[in-house]
Amino acid sequence: NLPPVKLIAIRGERHSATNLFRDATNRNGRFQQSCQRSNSNVKICGEILGWKHGFLESGRDVVSEDIVVAVLVRDVFSWLVSMFNEPYNMVMNEGTDEFGKFLQAKYVANECESPDYYNGCTYPFEAADNLIQLRMNKYRNWIDFLSNPTKSNSTESRHIHRWSIVKQEDLAYPEQEQTILSFFKQHCISTLMPKFKPVHKIVTNSMQSNHAKKEEILRKFTVEELHFVLFNLDRDFESRALGYNYRYVEEHIEKRSNGQLEYSGPPLLKGEVLEKRLKLIQDNLKGELPGRDISYDEAKKKSYEEKQKKAISLHLLKKGKGKNK
Repeated sequence: NLPPVKLIAIRGERHSATNLFRDATNRNGRFQQSCQRSNSNVKICGEILGWKHGFLESGRDVVSEDIVVAVLVRDVFSWLVSMFNEPYNMVMNEGTDEFGKFLQAKYVANECESPDYYNGCTYPFEAADNLIQLRMNKYRNWIDFLSNPTKSNSTESRHIHRWSIVKQEDLAYPEQEQTILSFFKQHCISTLMPKFKPVHKIVTNSMQSNHAKKEEILRKFTVEELHFVLFNLDRDFESRALGYNYRYVEEHIEKRSNGQLEYSGPPLLKGEVLEKRLKLIQDNLKGELPGRDISYDEAKKKSYEEKQKKAISLHLLKKGKGKNK
């Protein structure tokens, strides 16, 4: 008795292949798509339900019966490495150019994504004790919201949400075809063409860890950092709701303890990525500058650069005075 699927909504943390999933479903599924092609032939997709990485809220966010929500998930350890390389909205405090300090840093996002959707958005837009806690809070929120029936817009009746979990690791090629087609079958979405059209392109760095073994990723963490991540996870929730069992991490720690494996050193920011991180840290030192590079906006670029120069000059001046004392 369910109506045909009209739209696919997405929820997932950054670097969880949300863009890849969107592109793969648009290429292969028969449903209404909120996408347009620009002159450069790049798809621009407007997301329903506001920011695809944001929390869901009863009363504001309404998921009708003709909408399916895909919740994109990813192994927390490879995700943390990707977030270190490109943390997007995070305010950059001093030390966040070092992996160990980055893991334990308080997370604050100081700008409102999709401001037209989130009326009355105030600072901070998001906050948590650390990135791991933020991730846990979001997935609990999304799954709790989608697991409970919602009121229909026009009536007092309630309906069950249509949703499912999709693992980032299952979107690598060639598993991608089976993953997308299984999602379509589960939600009665027909395909556009007889032959599946895969997405081969790696979107940002969200899929790069698929080319690295889990062991190689874990060797970038000190044993203390591995314990810190595990301590901040709800292991039961990860296994039951998201499908991740981190027993392999405990086995890795045992190998490190008995000398079978060694620490390979932390992920390192290099070149332009390091320069950008240091600049964002300097931007934040004054306390009133954005923690994210907004210089891509031409209308704001000149003003931003002037503020940046003043902030860096002020910081260097204070640093010089401190050395003279």
